[in-house]
Amino acid sequence: MEAVTITSVTETIVRHLRVHIIDQQLPPGHKLNEVELSSSLGVSRPPLREAFRILENEHLVVSFPRKGSYVTEMSINDCQEIFEAREMLECYAIELLQAKGIREIRAAAKTLALTRRLRMPRTSDPYEKYDYLKAIADFHISLVEASGNSRLARSYQAIFHSLARYQDMYVFIPGMMEKSQAVHEQILGLIQKGNYEKAKEKLRFHIRGYFKTTEEKLRNSQIYKVGQ
Repeated sequence: MEAVTITSVTETIVRHLRVHIIDQQLPPGHKLNEVELSSSLGVSRPPLREAFRILENEHLVVSFPRKGSYVTEMSINDCQEIFEAREMLECYAIELLQAKGIREIRAAAKTLALTRRLRMPRTSDPYEKYDYLKAIADFHISLVEASGNSRLARSYQAIFHSLARYQDMYVFIPGMMEKSQAVHEQILGLIQKGNYEKAKEKLRFHIRGYFKTTEEKLRNSQIYKVGQ
């Protein structure tokens, strides 16, 4: 029972820190003070340190001996690497769908039905914003999972939260969700018709377009490191 309780506390801390890092209420480079966080969250130090370890595996936190833990920096180079990895994983997933003759992806169709009714959060609540980001990303996650390659799916899950930090910079622009919805429906429609190459081409264009948007916002920002 005690182990379950500790796990539950750690998961709660991880979710709290994760959504606030993605929302940038905990900005890049911010030092995560154990004493302050333990007090404000009402938790002991052991589950907090375990939460740091989990977030470090997600590349949201970096720890230095004798210096402490910090929110990882954001940069154009980091963003480019994430989007390149995303493109590779998603496009290969479509190749696997083609090799296996998979056209119907119920999970992807379900996510599209949900996002058709999705409305942008009306508050600045980081949890609402995270759920909004996750709902949109679920289409891409479902494509990768439909490939049937569990290692591919785990690799995609590993980059999701780092990717979400950059998506947070453009997803909430008015009209952006509708644009993504239209492209997602086109990609799924092409897969259903067996036109995998066209689906892959449209997906690649979609991903690269959003990278360009994010890169521009990073270059115009004073917060992010451009070269590191």
